[in-house]
Amino acid sequence: MGRVIILLAVVICVAVILRVVGTLLKALRAGDPRARQPGGDQSSFQGGRSRAAPPGAKGADLDDRDHHYREVLGVSMQAGEQEIKAAYRALLAKYHPDKVTHLGGEFSELAAVRTREIIEAYDYLKTERGFN
Repeated sequence: MGRVIILLAVVICVAVILRVVGTLLKALRAGDPRARQPGGDQSSFQGGRSRAAPPGAKGADLDDRDHHYREVLGVSMQAGEQEIKAAYRALLAKYHPDKVTHLGGEFSELAAVRTREIIEAYDYLKTERGFN
C-alpha cells in the first residue's frame, strides 16, 4: 500500500512538472516577455519579440528601432556605450547556444535565435551611435 502511494505521488509530480515546462515553452514560442523574465528581473531574458515596432516595419522610425534594440539588450534609453557593451557581453555569455547544449536541441535553437537578436541589436546600436 505504501509503495502505491509513493508511486502515485511521483506520477503526480512528474505530470505537474511536464505541465509547467510545456506552458513555459509555449509562452516562449509565443513571445510572452513575462516567460523570459524569471522573478521579474528586467535584466534577465528580455527581448526577442517586444511590443516596440520591429525593425524594418513600415513606418518604424529611428527612435522605434533604437527603442526596440535597447529592449532586446535590456538597457534604458539613457544608457551609454559602456552600459550597452556590458549588457551585450553579459547576454551573450548567458544565452550563447554553446552554453545550453546540455539542455537539448530545443533550448539550443531558442538560444541561437536569442543570440542572433542580441548580436543584431548590438550591431545596430554600435553603427547608429558610433561605438568602437
